[in-house]
Amino acid sequence: MLKGIGKSHGKTIIMGEHAVVYGYPAFAIPLLSTPVIVKIKQSHDSSLISKYYAGKIEQIPDSLSGVKYLIDLLDQELNQQQIKYSISIDSGLPIERGMGSSAAIAAAMTRAFFDCFNKDLDQQTLLDYVNKSETITHGKASGLDALTVSSEDPIKFGKNVAPKHFNFNSEGFIVIADSGVKGRTKETVADVRTMYDDNPEKIGAYLQQLGDYATKASEYLTKGNLKQLGLVFSLANEILTKLNLAIPKTDKLIESANHAGSLGSKITGGGRGGCIICLARNLKNAQMIQKALIKAGAEQTWIQPLSIYAEDSDID
Repeated sequence: MLKGIGKSHGKTIIMGEHAVVYGYPAFAIPLLSTPVIVKIKQSHDSSLISKYYAGKIEQIPDSLSGVKYLIDLLDQELNQQQIKYSISIDSGLPIERGMGSSAAIAAAMTRAFFDCFNKDLDQQTLLDYVNKSETITHGKASGLDALTVSSEDPIKFGKNVAPKHFNFNSEGFIVIADSGVKGRTKETVADVRTMYDDNPEKIGAYLQQLGDYATKASEYLTKGNLKQLGLVFSLANEILTKLNLAIPKTDKLIESANHAGSLGSKITGGGRGGCIICLARNLKNAQMIQKALIKAGAEQTWIQPLSIYAEDSDID
């Protein structure tokens, strides 16, 4: 009996959101504490089981058009004997929160199909499949989500610069909180562009500052300077707020995290919803922040140790 399994994970942008659109640096980290697992096994009927939809593959709704497209594509290219199978998706990632949910599912799905049909899968082929799915889901895929959700290393990127992996030796923890409000990335990117066109000097200075903060943040991570990194988080959030990317819910979560001892907290991703990230000095501090976020109304929270991104870290 055929069977296969594929794994992936979420991601979060640490610094440089929006500024990267204008050519400034940014970087993201893979969230290894948010696993996405896809399992395939031979069955009498071709079906999908997930929290988003359960039923026949041929009846997958338009809201999962990227998933349907990818399944059909992989089936056509790998399932030469037209074997029927069931697919299960196990993911705790919320959708439309800037955590790379659709890309993570696509990466795990691709790995599961290749495992099921006993085919070798190289990194570039994986990225190609994920980006095809992401293009159906979002209209245009930058490739950044695909790269981060399929990597165990942080990724530096820029508009006209090839993304590259990097590692750092730093203690501390990142605490991520889902506001429960769907992000509006397309809308916020368009609105920042309008603001920039109307006042390029003022808005351009904000975006340049965000790019500078991204550079400083990566340096502080490399040096393990958590205090300065936390300060940069807070300064970046001030700029993102000036760009009209904050909402009362994320403001409340950030205030609660800071009162609970966060070294710095900020919006991550497109803004006007989605998630925030907070910097904690140690696990106890992270857990205190997590409790405060839940009390303040966070939909979900995750804790990610920074030490796992060290070059000599052992990652399963």
